[in-house]
Amino acid sequence: MKKKCLTTATKGVFIQNANHKDIFDLIPESGENLPFSYFCISLPFTPFLIQQGAKYCVESNIGIKKVLSTGLRPTKRNGIYAGDIFNPQTRSKSLILFCAIPDKFSYIVYLFEGYFPKSLNKVLKEF
Repeated sequence: MKKKCLTTATKGVFIQNANHKDIFDLIPESGENLPFSYFCISLPFTPFLIQQGAKYCVESNIGIKKVLSTGLRPTKRNGIYAGDIFNPQTRSKSLILFCAIPDKFSYIVYLFEGYFPKSLNKVLKEF
């Protein structure tokens, strides 16, 4: 397996929707290769996510198909949250990082397709 780093991650910048404060829309030129163009963020409501340490939940759909649904757990770095995306075709998980930029009401999202490390230390050192 080849080594993954931030330069091989798919990156996108999402800004808060003016009408719906819990929805963040992709700035198109920033992440055309991401599998979603927006996400909705909320507090976790299922006991499973709460027990796993999730502080937030993010979801996104394309039509009626859910393309993103994960709990976001805080990392050792302030404002950076980690989650995963499961691909049923390859039966693999991919790491997804959400980096909050509170003063700009936005998130930078990094998707590491096909890569899910046991420890986030190496990935977080690249920030």
